[in-house]
Amino acid sequence: MADVTTTDVGLRERKKIETRRMIRAAALDLAIEDGLENLTIDAIVDRAGIARRTFFNYFDHKEDALVADTTAAAETIRGEVVARPAEESPLHAIRAVITQRDIFALMNTDRDRMLARQKFVQQHPVLATRQASQHVHVEQALAEAVAQRMGVDTADDLRPSLIAGVAGTALRVAMKWWSAREDANLVEALNKAFDLLEQGLLTHQMTEPAIAGPQNREGGASAHE
Repeated sequence: MADVTTTDVGLRERKKIETRRMIRAAALDLAIEDGLENLTIDAIVDRAGIARRTFFNYFDHKEDALVADTTAAAETIRGEVVARPAEESPLHAIRAVITQRDIFALMNTDRDRMLARQKFVQQHPVLATRQASQHVHVEQALAEAVAQRMGVDTADDLRPSLIAGVAGTALRVAMKWWSAREDANLVEALNKAFDLLEQGLLTHQMTEPAIAGPQNREGGASAHE
């Protein structure tokens, strides 16, 4: 057999990412046009120009193609958090992994579609519930990663789940803040949220809004690197 090069693997992964993105775009456009109740997998694959079996290589249900695509990344994120340098705090390890993911930079360039997806999800309780369950799955993966870094068990130690929950909340709050401001940058919002946590600013009386400017980034990350 021929050797599989890193380039070959990279091309396959990029193709998978593009196919997933294409399926999700087709599902959202059709759902907005025809309504969730009229959305079918056959219509999605026809719009995306793929085989029906290809859809099921990426999603189990049509609803999964409409909500935030977090479950697919959960295990990857878990491995990346575990692999971060041991001297980093658990919270900073999560921060580094989350803020370096390409998806958040891409969301800035595809803002309108992202906001349309979130608006559509919030209009349909079945989708909002499904999306919430995906967030829980990601936080569980983060808690397991933190527990592995700390050498503890989540069943016996409260800290991994608490750290994961705090990080998950920071992510959701930053996204909500970003979605309400047309000139906001999501990666910057994420970094500002983690700055507030890592610098302990939330436990002190604040005389000025720490989230207002990038100057608070100075020294925030370096203390952990």
